[in-house]
Amino acid sequence: MRLEGNRAGYFRLPRRLGMLLALAGLIFPASAAAQQPSEISQLFKQYSVKQDVVKPPKGILKHEYLVPSGPYWQLFDWDMYFMSVALSYDGVGKPVAGSVEDFLEFVDEYANWKGYAPREIAPDALWALPEQCKPFLAQAAVRASLTLHDFSWLNEPNGDSQGTNYGKLQDTVAFWENTRRAPDGLFVWYNGVESGVDNNPAVSDKPAEVTEGVDLQCYIYREYLALAIIADKLGKPDDALKYRRKAEDLKHLVEDRMWSDVDGMFLNIDLRTDQFVRVKTWTNFVPLWVKIATPAQAARTIQEHLLNPQEFWAPNGLRTLAISEPLYNPASGYWRGPVWIISNYLMMHGLMNYGFQSQARELAQKTVALLAKDFHASGGMNECYNPETGAPAAGGKFLSWNLLAEHMVEEAEQGTDPTRLEGN
Repeated sequence: MRLEGNRAGYFRLPRRLGMLLALAGLIFPASAAAQQPSEISQLFKQYSVKQDVVKPPKGILKHEYLVPSGPYWQLFDWDMYFMSVALSYDGVGKPVAGSVEDFLEFVDEYANWKGYAPREIAPDALWALPEQCKPFLAQAAVRASLTLHDFSWLNEPNGDSQGTNYGKLQDTVAFWENTRRAPDGLFVWYNGVESGVDNNPAVSDKPAEVTEGVDLQCYIYREYLALAIIADKLGKPDDALKYRRKAEDLKHLVEDRMWSDVDGMFLNIDLRTDQFVRVKTWTNFVPLWVKIATPAQAARTIQEHLLNPQEFWAPNGLRTLAISEPLYNPASGYWRGPVWIISNYLMMHGLMNYGFQSQARELAQKTVALLAKDFHASGGMNECYNPETGAPAAGGKFLSWNLLAEHMVEEAEQGTDPTRLEGN
């Protein structure tokens, strides 16, 4: 099937077929197709924010791929995944599959690094050993396949090693198991930058490779579920069963080992001491998004912490570090206080998962209002914002996962979740 380009900067199906599929509910949710464009959708269109988010093959990047728009040519790991979730409403799947294939081009091509995938790839270089790609590639592969209505590309060979895309996805998860799993069965971040929450005070940089991250376990849990889905689609039931068992085992380990009943929340663990890292950071809530938390655990951590105005709940969204923490810096703290769209989005779904629908809608509305205000003031969006005032707190003209905001209110009102995986 031929894909056509358009001036919005991504690719679409031929118009007549696209209209038929949309009418059949195969690309857009029926409710989304019927609604009038929201203010944030109109602003996205007015300022052409999706222009240039798809790049053609260039240099060592052999497939078209997703990038944050603007001057960037780099392929980033979790940015790509969450952009793919947002763009699935537009039927954008081929560049997502291409992004996954670009990452997998470097997997198993070097004998001493079987399964390693870099966290960032530019047309002329990959970055940055020993940090590695966050475990989102299988999830991105599922998202691409659902959007394309086709899983067969995952059986195709990739790279000089002649491994298939599916085989290389398996190897990326095996790399985490072989190199970053502690004796207690939990996984370890190398440092804060690798985690994506660059200056998270709950993750140690010096020394590196000593922090068992709550968020990391959740992402790998979802990678297992995604691999199980792919295995089912490719006719590999034994693999599917294996990955579902791995997911279930990791889920129980997080519930048992990383929950602090004293603190009423999940906490990172310091591998050196086997003690909790008692820092109240937003990544402690990621089990709400992936539904690892038991109902009792979720109720406590939501009511005592997430919705607590003296900790995380702020006028403009969710603080990324509790206001009670000594390192809280709302004006310029990066991940140490300012509101980010990605944390607002994931916690909106976390609230929805455990029956806090009205608070989820409130969080969605705050997020959209924050971005609309920025558009009217600056003509663009910023990386993060002051949770108290809504003022920009980092670099301007930022575009990545803030694309998720276009459908946040709709998802909160209708209970839809384009990140949902079977069994999750």
